Amino acid sequence: MIGMQLFGRDPSYDTGEDAIVRVTATDVRRRLKRFYDGAETNIRLELTPGSYIIELIEQAAAPSVIDSPPPSQPVEILSPPAPRHSIWRRLLPAAAVLMVLALLLGVYHYRYRRQSAQADRLPWLAMMPRRGQLKIVFSDPDIVALQGIVGSKISLADYAGHHYVPTQQVLGHPVKVIESLFKGYNVPLIDANFALGVRSLLPSSPINTYRARALQAQDFKTEDNFILLGSPFSDPWVALFQDRLDFYFKYDPERHEDVVYNRRAEHGETSVYAPTIPGWGTGQSFAIIGLLANQNQTGHVLILAGSNSVATEAAYRLATDVDSISRVLQEHGVNVYDRKVQFELLLRVNTMASSLDTFDVVACHHLSGSEH
Repeated sequence: MIGMQLFGRDPSYDTGEDAIVRVTATDVRRRLKRFYDGAETNIRLELTPGSYIIELIEQAAAPSVIDSPPPSQPVEILSPPAPRHSIWRRLLPAAAVLMVLALLLGVYHYRYRRQSAQADRLPWLAMMPRRGQLKIVFSDPDIVALQGIVGSKISLADYAGHHYVPTQQVLGHPVKVIESLFKGYNVPLIDANFALGVRSLLPSSPINTYRARALQAQDFKTEDNFILLGSPFSDPWVALFQDRLDFYFKYDPERHEDVVYNRRAEHGETSVYAPTIPGWGTGQSFAIIGLLANQNQTGHVLILAGSNSVATEAAYRLATDVDSISRVLQEHGVNVYDRKVQFELLLRVNTMASSLDTFDVVACHHLSGSEH
Protein backbone atom coordinates (compact mmCIF):
# COMPACT_ATOMS: atom_id res chain seq x y z
CA MET A 1 0.00 0.00 0.00
CA ILE A 2 2.87 2.40 0.75
CA GLY A 3 4.48 1.57 -2.58
CA MET A 4 1.22 2.20 -4.44
CA GLN A 5 -0.07 5.28 -2.64
CA LEU A 6 3.16 7.12 -1.76
CA PHE A 7 5.51 6.09 -4.56
CA GLY A 8 2.97 5.50 -7.36
CA ARG A 9 3.90 1.87 -8.00
CA ASP A 10 1.62 -0.53 -9.90
CA PRO A 11 -0.55 -2.79 -7.66
CA SER A 12 1.18 -5.84 -9.12
CA TYR A 13 4.75 -4.55 -8.80
CA ASP A 14 7.37 -6.98 -7.51
CA THR A 15 8.51 -5.85 -4.06
CA GLY A 16 11.44 -8.23 -4.32
CA GLU A 17 12.86 -6.35 -7.31
CA ASP A 18 11.66 -2.87 -6.36
CA ALA A 19 12.67 -2.30 -2.73
CA ILE A 20 11.86 1.41 -2.55
CA VAL A 21 9.68 1.02 0.57
CA ARG A 22 12.29 -0.99 2.47
CA VAL A 23 15.10 1.35 1.42
CA THR A 24 13.11 4.41 2.47
CA ALA A 25 12.16 2.83 5.81
CA THR A 26 15.82 2.06 6.49
CA ASP A 27 16.70 5.67 5.77
CA VAL A 28 13.95 6.85 8.15
CA ARG A 29 15.31 4.60 10.93
CA ARG A 30 18.82 5.96 10.38
CA ARG A 31 17.63 9.56 10.52
CA LEU A 32 15.59 8.94 13.66
CA LYS A 33 18.57 7.38 15.39
CA ARG A 34 20.81 10.27 14.41
CA PHE A 35 18.26 12.77 15.72
CA TYR A 36 17.73 11.09 19.08
CA ASP A 37 21.45 10.54 19.65
CA GLY A 38 21.75 14.30 20.16
CA ALA A 39 18.31 15.10 21.61
CA GLU A 40 17.18 15.31 25.22
CA THR A 41 13.62 14.06 25.23
CA ASN A 42 11.47 11.54 27.06
CA ILE A 43 9.41 10.84 23.92
CA ARG A 44 10.82 8.90 21.01
CA LEU A 45 9.45 7.94 17.62
CA GLU A 46 10.51 4.46 16.60
CA LEU A 47 10.18 2.51 13.37
CA THR A 48 11.10 -0.99 14.39
CA PRO A 49 12.84 -3.25 11.83
CA GLY A 50 10.35 -5.32 9.85
CA SER A 51 7.54 -2.84 10.48
CA TYR A 52 6.31 0.26 8.67
CA ILE A 53 4.24 1.60 11.59
CA ILE A 54 5.62 4.51 13.63
CA GLU A 55 5.46 3.94 17.40
CA LEU A 56 5.43 6.70 20.00
CA ILE A 57 7.61 5.62 22.95
CA GLU A 58 7.55 7.49 26.27
CA GLN A 59 10.60 6.94 28.42
CA ALA A 60 10.40 7.52 32.17
CA ALA A 61 13.00 9.91 33.58
CA ALA A 62 15.69 8.33 35.71
CA PRO A 63 14.74 8.61 39.45
CA SER A 64 16.79 10.96 41.60
CA VAL A 65 18.68 9.44 44.55
CA ILE A 66 17.66 11.16 47.84
CA ASP A 67 19.07 10.35 51.26
CA SER A 68 16.36 8.98 53.56
CA PRO A 69 15.63 11.44 56.39
CA PRO A 70 15.38 10.29 60.00
CA PRO A 71 11.93 8.91 60.87
CA SER A 72 11.33 11.70 63.38
CA GLN A 73 11.77 14.37 60.73
CA PRO A 74 9.40 13.73 57.84
CA VAL A 75 10.20 15.76 54.78
CA GLU A 76 7.74 16.63 52.00
CA ILE A 77 9.39 16.75 48.62
CA LEU A 78 7.66 18.95 46.06
CA SER A 79 8.44 18.51 42.39
CA PRO A 80 9.19 21.84 40.77
CA PRO A 81 7.15 22.72 37.66
CA ALA A 82 8.82 21.66 34.45
CA PRO A 83 10.51 24.54 32.71
CA ARG A 84 8.65 25.76 29.63
CA HIS A 85 11.54 24.91 27.32
CA SER A 86 11.59 21.26 28.48
CA ILE A 87 7.89 20.86 27.62
CA TRP A 88 8.53 22.07 24.08
CA ARG A 89 11.55 19.80 23.89
CA ARG A 90 9.24 16.88 24.59
CA LEU A 91 6.55 17.89 22.14
CA LEU A 92 8.72 19.11 19.28
CA PRO A 93 9.62 15.69 17.77
CA ALA A 94 6.01 14.49 17.79
CA ALA A 95 4.77 17.79 16.38
CA ALA A 96 7.39 17.69 13.60
CA VAL A 97 6.42 14.16 12.57
CA LEU A 98 2.72 15.03 12.60
CA MET A 99 3.43 18.01 10.37
CA VAL A 100 5.38 15.83 7.93
CA LEU A 101 2.61 13.22 7.87
CA ALA A 102 0.00 15.93 7.32
CA LEU A 103 2.07 17.32 4.45
CA LEU A 104 2.45 13.90 2.81
CA LEU A 105 -1.27 13.20 3.15
CA GLY A 106 -2.07 16.63 1.73
CA VAL A 107 0.19 16.10 -1.28
CA TYR A 108 -1.24 12.65 -1.91
CA HIS A 109 -4.82 13.91 -1.52
CA TYR A 110 -4.14 16.75 -3.96
CA ARG A 111 -2.55 14.43 -6.50
CA TYR A 112 -5.34 11.87 -6.17
CA ARG A 113 -8.11 14.47 -6.46
CA ARG A 114 -6.40 16.11 -9.42
CA GLN A 115 -5.83 12.83 -11.23
CA SER A 116 -9.34 11.59 -10.45
CA ALA A 117 -10.77 14.82 -11.85
CA GLN A 118 -8.82 14.23 -15.07
CA ALA A 119 -10.25 10.73 -15.40
CA ASP A 120 -13.89 11.77 -15.10
CA ARG A 121 -14.18 12.33 -18.86
CA LEU A 122 -14.02 10.12 -21.93
CA PRO A 123 -12.17 8.10 -22.90
CA TRP A 124 -10.75 7.56 -19.39
CA LEU A 125 -14.16 7.59 -17.75
CA ALA A 126 -14.90 4.36 -19.63
CA MET A 127 -11.46 2.92 -18.83
CA MET A 128 -11.93 3.02 -15.05
CA PRO A 129 -12.78 -0.62 -14.22
CA ARG A 130 -16.13 -1.31 -12.57
CA ARG A 131 -15.59 -5.00 -11.99
CA GLY A 132 -12.37 -6.24 -13.53
CA GLN A 133 -9.13 -4.47 -14.36
CA LEU A 134 -7.60 -2.38 -17.11
CA LYS A 135 -5.37 -4.38 -19.46
CA ILE A 136 -2.93 -2.54 -21.73
CA VAL A 137 -1.84 -4.66 -24.70
CA PHE A 138 1.50 -3.64 -26.20
CA SER A 139 2.08 -3.87 -29.92
CA ASP A 140 4.43 -6.50 -31.35
CA PRO A 141 7.46 -5.04 -33.20
CA ASP A 142 8.82 -8.54 -33.82
CA ILE A 143 5.75 -9.53 -35.85
CA VAL A 144 6.25 -6.38 -37.91
CA ALA A 145 9.81 -7.49 -38.63
CA LEU A 146 8.68 -11.01 -39.59
CA GLN A 147 6.08 -9.61 -41.96
CA GLY A 148 8.75 -7.41 -43.49
CA ILE A 149 10.97 -10.45 -44.08
CA VAL A 150 8.30 -12.51 -45.83
CA GLY A 151 6.64 -9.53 -47.55
CA SER A 152 3.09 -10.43 -46.54
CA LYS A 153 0.68 -9.82 -43.69
CA ILE A 154 0.05 -12.46 -41.01
CA SER A 155 -3.65 -13.07 -40.35
CA LEU A 156 -5.16 -12.90 -36.89
CA ALA A 157 -5.97 -16.63 -37.03
CA ASP A 158 -2.33 -17.51 -37.77
CA TYR A 159 -1.11 -15.06 -35.15
CA ALA A 160 -3.39 -16.50 -32.47
CA GLY A 161 -2.29 -20.03 -33.42
CA HIS A 162 1.40 -19.04 -33.46
CA HIS A 163 1.67 -19.97 -37.14
CA TYR A 164 3.67 -16.97 -38.18
CA VAL A 165 5.45 -17.75 -41.44
CA PRO A 166 6.40 -20.90 -43.40
CA THR A 167 9.90 -22.11 -42.57
CA GLN A 168 11.13 -21.88 -46.16
CA GLN A 169 10.40 -18.14 -46.22
CA VAL A 170 12.94 -17.38 -43.50
CA LEU A 171 15.78 -19.51 -44.85
CA GLY A 172 18.87 -17.47 -45.55
CA HIS A 173 18.32 -15.16 -42.55
CA PRO A 174 20.45 -15.38 -39.37
CA VAL A 175 19.05 -18.11 -37.11
CA LYS A 176 19.44 -16.07 -33.90
CA VAL A 177 17.52 -13.16 -35.42
CA ILE A 178 14.66 -15.41 -36.52
CA GLU A 179 14.52 -17.15 -33.15
CA SER A 180 14.25 -13.77 -31.40
CA LEU A 181 11.46 -12.63 -33.70
CA PHE A 182 9.51 -15.85 -33.14
CA LYS A 183 9.65 -15.39 -29.36
CA GLY A 184 8.21 -11.88 -29.53
CA TYR A 185 9.62 -10.57 -26.26
CA ASN A 186 10.30 -7.02 -27.45
CA VAL A 187 8.05 -4.08 -26.50
CA PRO A 188 8.17 -0.60 -28.14
CA LEU A 189 9.49 2.11 -25.85
CA ILE A 190 6.65 4.49 -26.76
CA ASP A 191 4.13 1.82 -25.66
CA ALA A 192 5.84 1.51 -22.29
CA ASN A 193 5.92 5.30 -21.85
CA PHE A 194 2.23 5.45 -22.70
CA ALA A 195 1.45 2.86 -20.02
CA LEU A 196 3.27 5.03 -17.46
CA GLY A 197 1.10 7.96 -18.53
CA VAL A 198 -2.05 5.90 -18.00
CA ARG A 199 -0.87 4.97 -14.50
CA SER A 200 -0.65 8.68 -13.62
CA LEU A 201 -4.17 9.27 -14.98
CA LEU A 202 -5.70 6.31 -13.11
CA PRO A 203 -3.59 6.03 -9.94
CA SER A 204 -6.08 3.91 -7.99
CA SER A 205 -7.16 1.54 -10.77
CA PRO A 206 -5.83 -2.02 -11.14
CA ILE A 207 -3.73 -1.92 -14.32
CA ASN A 208 -1.77 -4.72 -15.96
CA THR A 209 0.28 -4.75 -19.16
CA TYR A 210 0.55 -7.61 -21.66
CA ARG A 211 2.53 -8.44 -24.75
CA ALA A 212 0.21 -9.04 -27.68
CA ARG A 213 1.95 -12.37 -28.34
CA ALA A 214 0.99 -13.63 -24.84
CA LEU A 215 -2.80 -13.32 -25.33
CA GLN A 216 -5.48 -15.58 -26.77
CA ALA A 217 -8.92 -14.75 -28.17
CA GLN A 218 -10.70 -15.94 -25.01
CA ASP A 219 -8.73 -13.39 -22.98
CA PHE A 220 -10.95 -10.67 -24.45
CA LYS A 221 -14.15 -12.40 -23.30
CA THR A 222 -13.98 -10.92 -19.82
CA GLU A 223 -15.43 -7.98 -17.93
CA ASP A 224 -12.09 -6.16 -18.12
CA ASN A 225 -11.29 -2.98 -20.03
CA PHE A 226 -8.63 -3.14 -22.77
CA ILE A 227 -6.34 -0.65 -24.46
CA LEU A 228 -4.94 -2.00 -27.74
CA LEU A 229 -1.83 -0.25 -29.01
CA GLY A 230 -0.89 -0.30 -32.69
CA SER A 231 -2.59 -1.12 -35.99
CA PRO A 232 -3.49 -4.68 -37.09
CA PHE A 233 -0.06 -4.83 -38.75
CA SER A 234 1.69 -4.44 -35.36
CA ASP A 235 -1.10 -5.75 -33.10
CA PRO A 236 -3.28 -8.30 -34.92
CA TRP A 237 -5.80 -8.31 -32.02
CA VAL A 238 -7.12 -4.98 -33.33
CA ALA A 239 -8.70 -7.03 -36.14
CA LEU A 240 -11.19 -8.41 -33.60
CA PHE A 241 -12.88 -5.00 -33.51
CA GLN A 242 -12.22 -3.59 -37.00
CA ASP A 243 -15.68 -4.39 -38.35
CA ARG A 244 -17.18 -2.00 -35.80
CA LEU A 245 -14.91 0.93 -36.69
CA ASP A 246 -15.72 3.52 -39.33
CA PHE A 247 -12.03 4.26 -39.89
CA TYR A 248 -10.18 0.98 -40.22
CA PHE A 249 -6.76 -0.21 -41.38
CA LYS A 250 -6.03 -2.36 -44.38
CA TYR A 251 -2.55 -3.54 -45.29
CA ASP A 252 -1.17 -2.31 -48.62
CA PRO A 253 1.38 -4.92 -49.84
CA GLU A 254 2.92 -2.48 -52.32
CA ARG A 255 3.52 0.18 -49.68
CA HIS A 256 4.29 -2.38 -46.96
CA GLU A 257 2.18 -0.45 -44.45
CA ASP A 258 -1.38 0.12 -43.30
CA VAL A 259 -3.77 2.48 -45.07
CA VAL A 260 -6.87 3.94 -43.39
CA TYR A 261 -10.24 3.34 -45.08
CA ASN A 262 -13.45 5.22 -44.27
CA ARG A 263 -16.47 2.95 -44.04
CA ARG A 264 -18.97 5.83 -43.72
CA ALA A 265 -17.68 8.95 -45.46
CA GLU A 266 -19.46 12.08 -44.25
CA HIS A 267 -19.42 15.61 -45.71
CA GLY A 268 -15.91 16.71 -46.58
CA GLU A 269 -14.37 13.28 -45.92
CA THR A 270 -12.73 10.84 -48.33
CA SER A 271 -12.98 7.06 -48.49
CA VAL A 272 -9.22 6.44 -48.25
CA TYR A 273 -6.49 8.08 -46.18
CA ALA A 274 -3.08 6.92 -47.38
CA PRO A 275 0.28 8.14 -46.06
CA THR A 276 1.97 10.48 -48.52
CA ILE A 277 5.19 8.50 -48.29
CA PRO A 278 5.77 4.84 -47.53
CA GLY A 279 7.50 4.04 -44.29
CA TRP A 280 9.69 6.75 -42.76
CA GLY A 281 10.69 10.23 -43.85
CA THR A 282 8.89 13.56 -44.17
CA GLY A 283 5.20 13.69 -45.03
CA GLN A 284 1.77 12.75 -43.70
CA SER A 285 0.47 9.65 -41.97
CA PHE A 286 -2.76 8.87 -40.12
CA ALA A 287 -3.91 7.52 -36.79
CA ILE A 288 -7.16 6.60 -35.05
CA ILE A 289 -8.48 6.76 -31.49
CA GLY A 290 -11.52 4.51 -31.11
CA LEU A 291 -13.59 3.78 -28.00
CA LEU A 292 -15.91 0.75 -28.21
CA ALA A 293 -18.01 -1.31 -25.84
CA ASN A 294 -16.67 -4.86 -25.70
CA GLN A 295 -19.53 -6.89 -27.21
CA ASN A 296 -21.33 -9.26 -24.82
CA GLN A 297 -19.18 -7.91 -21.97
CA THR A 298 -19.45 -4.97 -19.61
CA GLY A 299 -16.00 -3.55 -20.38
CA HIS A 300 -14.71 -1.21 -23.06
CA VAL A 301 -11.94 -1.30 -25.65
CA LEU A 302 -9.80 1.73 -26.48
CA ILE A 303 -7.83 1.42 -29.73
CA LEU A 304 -4.87 3.71 -30.38
CA ALA A 305 -3.27 3.01 -33.73
CA GLY A 306 -1.31 4.68 -36.50
CA SER A 307 -0.16 3.79 -39.98
CA ASN A 308 3.37 3.92 -38.52
CA SER A 309 4.88 4.37 -35.07
CA VAL A 310 5.08 8.17 -35.41
CA ALA A 311 1.34 8.36 -36.10
CA THR A 312 0.68 6.00 -33.19
CA GLU A 313 2.70 8.33 -30.95
CA ALA A 314 0.40 11.19 -31.95
CA ALA A 315 -2.62 9.13 -30.86
CA TYR A 316 -0.90 8.47 -27.51
CA ARG A 317 -0.25 12.15 -26.96
CA LEU A 318 -3.79 13.28 -27.68
CA ALA A 319 -5.37 10.47 -25.66
CA THR A 320 -3.34 11.27 -22.54
CA ASP A 321 -3.93 15.03 -22.84
CA VAL A 322 -7.32 14.91 -21.13
CA ASP A 323 -8.21 18.56 -21.62
CA SER A 324 -7.34 18.53 -25.33
CA ILE A 325 -9.20 15.35 -26.23
CA SER A 326 -12.21 16.47 -24.17
CA ARG A 327 -12.28 19.75 -26.06
CA VAL A 328 -12.09 17.95 -29.43
CA LEU A 329 -14.89 15.54 -28.51
CA GLN A 330 -17.14 18.32 -27.21
CA GLU A 331 -16.57 20.34 -30.38
CA HIS A 332 -17.97 17.34 -32.30
CA GLY A 333 -21.01 16.94 -30.06
CA VAL A 334 -19.73 14.09 -27.86
CA ASN A 335 -20.90 14.04 -24.24
CA VAL A 336 -17.60 13.34 -22.51
CA TYR A 337 -19.36 12.52 -19.22
CA ASP A 338 -21.42 9.65 -20.68
CA ARG A 339 -19.55 6.33 -20.49
CA LYS A 340 -22.05 4.75 -22.92
CA VAL A 341 -20.86 6.90 -25.82
CA GLN A 342 -18.72 5.18 -28.47
CA PHE A 343 -16.66 7.31 -30.83
CA GLU A 344 -13.73 7.34 -33.22
CA LEU A 345 -11.28 10.11 -34.10
CA LEU A 346 -9.12 10.27 -37.23
CA LEU A 347 -5.81 12.14 -36.90
CA ARG A 348 -3.63 13.52 -39.68
CA VAL A 349 0.01 13.46 -38.58
CA ASN A 350 2.81 15.53 -40.07
CA THR A 351 6.19 13.80 -39.86
CA MET A 352 9.50 15.62 -40.19
CA ALA A 353 12.60 13.48 -40.75
CA SER A 354 10.99 10.44 -39.16
CA SER A 355 9.88 12.41 -36.06
CA LEU A 356 6.50 13.70 -34.97
CA ASP A 357 6.00 17.32 -36.00
CA THR A 358 2.31 18.29 -35.71
CA PHE A 359 -1.08 16.62 -35.93
CA ASP A 360 -4.72 17.62 -36.23
CA VAL A 361 -8.11 15.92 -36.00
CA VAL A 362 -9.62 15.26 -39.42
CA ALA A 363 -12.90 13.67 -38.35
CA CYS A 364 -14.94 12.43 -35.41
CA HIS A 365 -17.65 9.75 -35.76
CA HIS A 366 -20.25 8.55 -33.29
CA LEU A 367 -20.09 4.78 -33.61
CA SER A 368 -23.03 2.41 -33.78
CA GLY A 369 -24.57 1.59 -30.41
CA SER A 370 -23.62 4.85 -28.72
CA GLU A 371 -26.13 7.24 -27.24
CA HIS A 372 -25.67 10.90 -28.11
